[in-house]
Amino acid sequence: MSYRGSRANGSRSYGGSGIYDADAAAYGGYDRKTRQRICQVSLATIVFLYCFGPSLFPKVKKLLKSQNFGDFVPSVKDGQFMGRYPNSLLTLFYPYTLLRDIVLDQPIAESDVPFFWYVHKSDYEIGKKVLTDCYGLTLVELKDYDSIEKARRMNIVSSLSRQHVVVSPHIREVCEIFTMDNFGRMFAFFRHPLDYELVPEMPTFPDKDNYLTRLLSDVHEGPIEFKQLGIAKKVVYVTTLVGKIDRMVDSIIRWGQYWGWPFVPGKGESCVVDIVDKYNPEETYIDHESEEWKEFYAKNPLDCQLFEQSDASWRGQIQTAIPYETQLKRAEPSEDEEDDEEEE
Repeated sequence: MSYRGSRANGSRSYGGSGIYDADAAAYGGYDRKTRQRICQVSLATIVFLYCFGPSLFPKVKKLLKSQNFGDFVPSVKDGQFMGRYPNSLLTLFYPYTLLRDIVLDQPIAESDVPFFWYVHKSDYEIGKKVLTDCYGLTLVELKDYDSIEKARRMNIVSSLSRQHVVVSPHIREVCEIFTMDNFGRMFAFFRHPLDYELVPEMPTFPDKDNYLTRLLSDVHEGPIEFKQLGIAKKVVYVTTLVGKIDRMVDSIIRWGQYWGWPFVPGKGESCVVDIVDKYNPEETYIDHESEEWKEFYAKNPLDCQLFEQSDASWRGQIQTAIPYETQLKRAEPSEDEEDDEEEE
């Protein structure tokens, strides 16, 4: 094999200059462009195996699972879990990072803690009655900031199971009681801004427009724009098992199936129907061509759009938020994976 340039003293020179490349020799004779190409190919291979390996090669899936890859890559700053991809537009912001993704994080882990978030009076009344009377669950009510702080200091979530439900109107504060060992899974009702009936525990803001968007984005005064709406939307469609006030019975039945909660012996769906019929709020209808509607929408456009997002999420979760038994079945290893484990 011939090389350009001299081969004095057993050294090799690369390129047309005839000058000995000590840097190339130090890397096994590869020049800079070749080393860059090797790095690119290696990186591409790693990314490919991470993204597609689990579905193509059972051994890769087993390896990633054993090393806790693919579940989350924890990023913690000042004791706060910043999420799986803290510098990505795909991630949520703390403290919502301590809530599970309703769809992607299935099946439900035994360590996950149910969280019923409410902001409206009838939502609380219906949710409390259904969860206790129909499903026989134990509620952990955190209505004020002192009780939330106490729960956080005591790490109360470490002692809870899926038969306990944290109940509170204070979403951001309650999110902070969850941990990387005990994530929260949230479910809530949503309604049109025309029908807001906030519970007394909810804070008041200097600006009286787009209340829910301000609450979720933590921007309580001053102008808010699509960035704040984007944060609020992500909370809805990523971290919330959505309920609708015009489909309350269907929503609650879905919640029970998603969590795998059985009805109290002797009770069934009729228990839910009776409670909803007693407390179910009526929706407000306004002609969208009227001046009243135009004035309302001009003041609350972001909350109206957030409501549309909740409606779309509810429809989408018909297929994506599946019953607990189905979650477990889909999580079972495939025949190929079982055969692979037997071979090992």
